[in-house]
This record gives sequence, C-alpha cells and structure tokens, in this order.
Amino acid sequence: MFFIILIVSIIIFLKTLSYGIYEIKENKNKSAGITIIVLASFVLIFAPFITWFR
Repeated sequence: MFFIILIVSIIIFLKTLSYGIYEIKENKNKSAGITIIVLASFVLIFAPFITWFR
C-alpha cells in the first residue's frame, strides 16, 4: 500500500509542480507559484508516511 501511495503522490506532485512553474512563467504570479510548489513538496514528503500510522 505504501508504494502505491508513493507512486500516486509522485504523479500528482509532478502535475502540481508543472502548474506552479506555469503560474510563475505565464501569469507572472511568483507568490502563488512558490506557494503551490512548497505545498506540493510537503504533500509529497508526508502523504506516503501517513499510511504507516493508520
């Protein structure tokens, strides 16, 4: 179960990261882009480990 959550988290992280980069480059909105990237990083780190504590 851990590896499934990890793979899904990586896929979602990559999609969210690409949106954060798009937000910075195309919309010139650095604060929103950085916030999206930081939150996606926290989710990538902590989501798979939450499955161990269930």
